[in-house]
Amino acid sequence: MEFKDLNKDIVVFRYHVSPNFGMEGDDGGFSLELRGNGNLKFAAYRLFDEIKTMKIFKLNREETKEIFDILKETEKIWGKIPESLDNHLNDGPGNINEFIFLGEKKIQARNIRKTWLPGEAIRGGKYYKRFKNVMKYENQILQIFEGISKVLKKKDIHLSLDQCRIHDRCKVKITWIDKTKQHSHT
Repeated sequence: MEFKDLNKDIVVFRYHVSPNFGMEGDDGGFSLELRGNGNLKFAAYRLFDEIKTMKIFKLNREETKEIFDILKETEKIWGKIPESLDNHLNDGPGNINEFIFLGEKKIQARNIRKTWLPGEAIRGGKYYKRFKNVMKYENQILQIFEGISKVLKKKDIHLSLDQCRIHDRCKVKITWIDKTKQHSHT
């Protein structure tokens, strides 16, 4: 896929975070989705997928291309990452982190975190031996995610693993016209 092939139906990047567990009505995380036409949809949820807030923003062509280029340049890396990652770190309430890259790859991770692999190697032990590949994959995903976050930050969109703050000036004004109320002049 090339940048010129993008359109409103193609997901360039999507991030969704939700808690592992909770009660109906609790905070259910959020999602941020960039489409090929630059539309950026933010949704905040209550548990059990009830949408609490939805806002539509717009990235310009250059910003959309910057994110596309990050994903295109790292395609060989994220293309090799398994679709499901679990580091088995379940200290208290945790999250499910889901990433979609160029509409082709969906990766779901549990309690994703950045790990300093040389330090873990020195500590060694059963955990390192068992999960070193998972830690490597998590670091790769987070490096890509941080690159995307830097592009968004230029637009005053602050994306981290557990929150997304977007300045309202980025919002697209949406006008809904009810065609049934229009009069025809024939």
